[in-house]
Amino acid sequence: MIGSSSYAVLAATSGADDEISGLTLLILGIISLAIGLVGGLVGIALGVIRLPAMVLMGVDPLVAAGANLFVSAVSSIAGSWPALLENRVAFRVVFLLGVPAFIGSLIGGLFADVAPIWLLLSAVAVFLVWSSISLIVQAYGELKVEQAERATLATYDGTLSTRTVVREGAVGMVIGLVGGAVGVALGVLRMPALVQVLKMDPAIAAGTNLIITVLVSISGFTGHLIGGRNDWTLIAVVGSTAAVGMFVGSKVTHRIEPARLRMVVGVVLLLVAPVVLWDAVTR
Repeated sequence: MIGSSSYAVLAATSGADDEISGLTLLILGIISLAIGLVGGLVGIALGVIRLPAMVLMGVDPLVAAGANLFVSAVSSIAGSWPALLENRVAFRVVFLLGVPAFIGSLIGGLFADVAPIWLLLSAVAVFLVWSSISLIVQAYGELKVEQAERATLATYDGTLSTRTVVREGAVGMVIGLVGGAVGVALGVLRMPALVQVLKMDPAIAAGTNLIITVLVSISGFTGHLIGGRNDWTLIAVVGSTAAVGMFVGSKVTHRIEPARLRMVVGVVLLLVAPVVLWDAVTR
């Protein structure tokens, strides 16, 4: 059980602020800034990259999970602000698909310490592979379609069938449940559904996805906070840099081809997955 880890005990009682060196915090801050910048461009908080970075830098997985969810919430708020101002958010989709994910993430965050560390890290590796495949497939599909033709694919008219709501809501709850425990909002898995299933314009899908990510991240973090698994120094450093990156990235999202960025991010996730899996099996 994770409770047997001395670091986890320190994290639960004092926040473990002294356990992370200044150099580690500096490196994680720079990494978070870069991840936030790319995340703002593609409309995804990219916690699936930030979480492994924190774990590989020696941060306890549960402490990293709680911090990553908080950072995902803050950075997504920063990234979604331009989308709100530009009316690039479908609030009906946010409500119908975001609420189940919110509930699942809260439950996952509350009971995250039930599972052993190796299992959580293995789940992270699985989601990295899943996320990378989703991004690569989505990016490949977008790159095959000419810019003029792509606009005709965005046919979402604000309506959702009951079957779609039930199916996507159930999937969202399961993803939220596991993501809340692991510490990732997994907005990267929602983007393909918003664009391909609901036929939303990529820019609107990005804004909508960020708002859902805010809800899911706050919910999951609340679960970890109740469990006492947090490091406020880590949260402050990584959260502030991620927010700056997300805001800047979201502001210039129309100037850079997001499909190519999604392809690059997908490849990076695929390369990181084996490293995280190795960390899991060697614990």
